[in-house]
Amino acid sequence: MQIDLCRFEDSLGSSMSPPLAIFCFFLLLGSAFPLSAATPPDPELNAQALAESAVSVQPGVPGRQPFWNKHAVQFSYAPAFDFKPLAKAKNYHFRILTSDGKSLDFMAESPWAPLSAVWAQVPVGKTTLTVEARDAAGVELGLVGTRTFHRAAVFAGNYPAPAQPAKESARTALSALAHSPDLKCWFTDGEPPAVFHLYRYPAKVIGAAAAALAIYGAQQPAPSDGAEALVAARRAADYLLNLREPAGSAWAFHPPTYHPTLYRDRLRAHMGAGHYMTNCGAESGGYFLDVYGATKDSKYLEAAVLIAETYERRQSPEGSWLLFVNPKDGLAATDNTLIPTRIVDFLDHLQKVTGDRRFDGMRNKALQWIMRNPVRTWNWQGQFEDVRPTPAYDNLTKHEACDFAIHLLEQKEINSVDKALALDLLRYAEDQFVMWSQPPTESPLKQSADGAAGAKSQKWLLPCVLEQYRCYAPVCASSSKLILTYLAAWRVTGDCLHLEKARALGATLTRTQGNPKAPGRYQTWVMQSPGPMWFNCELLVIRTMLELAAAEAK
Repeated sequence: MQIDLCRFEDSLGSSMSPPLAIFCFFLLLGSAFPLSAATPPDPELNAQALAESAVSVQPGVPGRQPFWNKHAVQFSYAPAFDFKPLAKAKNYHFRILTSDGKSLDFMAESPWAPLSAVWAQVPVGKTTLTVEARDAAGVELGLVGTRTFHRAAVFAGNYPAPAQPAKESARTALSALAHSPDLKCWFTDGEPPAVFHLYRYPAKVIGAAAAALAIYGAQQPAPSDGAEALVAARRAADYLLNLREPAGSAWAFHPPTYHPTLYRDRLRAHMGAGHYMTNCGAESGGYFLDVYGATKDSKYLEAAVLIAETYERRQSPEGSWLLFVNPKDGLAATDNTLIPTRIVDFLDHLQKVTGDRRFDGMRNKALQWIMRNPVRTWNWQGQFEDVRPTPAYDNLTKHEACDFAIHLLEQKEINSVDKALALDLLRYAEDQFVMWSQPPTESPLKQSADGAAGAKSQKWLLPCVLEQYRCYAPVCASSSKLILTYLAAWRVTGDCLHLEKARALGATLTRTQGNPKAPGRYQTWVMQSPGPMWFNCELLVIRTMLELAAAEAK
């Protein structure tokens, strides 16, 4: 069966945004492309993964490449550590005490050498490294460093099959989300209920509710309650429009990160109306574009354009933005700088909808800033609204790193340097946050309140992906981000190991849909006793599973 995407778009209306049209196109694929059978365990893929794990991820080199892994607790790729050299040392003796009580030894010329020489022989589990300096005669000069960490499992290839095909899973989840009690308010009085306290993050959660309802209602053939869903989507989007910063504010027309009047008991410390996290405008702007694509109402497109115009006014000469600010006057609340991958994605989305390239200069400056900063420092710090911004390397995550990897991999003509960087970003994300099996029992730093309940690894549904150091727990959106990055890598390299990794993570997400408290929906927390549901995470998984379904159909 062949489907002409251009004619499909026309059947929905010529003004539908391309992203929404493609989303709905995938929803129509149905049985035209049946899911291929689950791949049996593949020793060759496991051997490939083990061999590749010996290649270090951005190893630190004094004076040339910063050491980024001070707070890491696990490594699936051979690490290198910031151990200082001793005077008169000729070489260094590395000894690794493995989880099975054995030791592995090798010599290196520097104390910061990666553990590549023996890494493939290190079993999964608690591992202790000691490095001692030796002179030219082989005499020991002293200990230069020790480090205990978890040697993480590599991809094995023998993971549970999906509970249902990816396409069917996404359709089920979209309908379940649209009809969930958490979104009922947008079908009725349009007031966020007190019982669902995650509405305290309007730009993210109310915006995602509006987008999910819009996408559900815009399906063709239309669901029986599609018109009602579109009205509900408008109601949610209009609520968000009414919360925007006024024209005279430094961050004019951006919806707030934190609800300005409700949920005061839940918005403490750094979370309050006097603070704004500047990546939120790009997220809510994307949701407005989803609603515009479904309703054709120009006010939602205008809302997205106004968000972009404010970004243009507030961009620094260097190319990025302050991360955490007072939205009224624009003054910094911390000294952190935004890693602007989400803004780049939003501007790309906006350009596809409008055909207008007026923001290309801003976008390109942001990309140049990324290349000059986190690509060089490897400080892919977490930038989440519920965790206070932290100093460099204290709270690493993989979201922006994966976003940038996908951006590089989706270039029309990718050069070898960008390809190598993108694949290294993907390996970093897997190294620190993917749990194929036997996760560590420790966490890097004190957990945030939202993450603490999920820090018990015995409850995780494996394989899965953790969110950040300060929320060291598996989140469905994190699995989605890795799936999307693996798929981008597979399309460029043709390496089926990337595709199989994406499929294994996707299969786990389908198994979260059996939660009797939220049947059909993707659990935000990929674990037993999953807790609150974040709409933005669910919506990302829905989009991701559609992309996975399309990849499996090829």
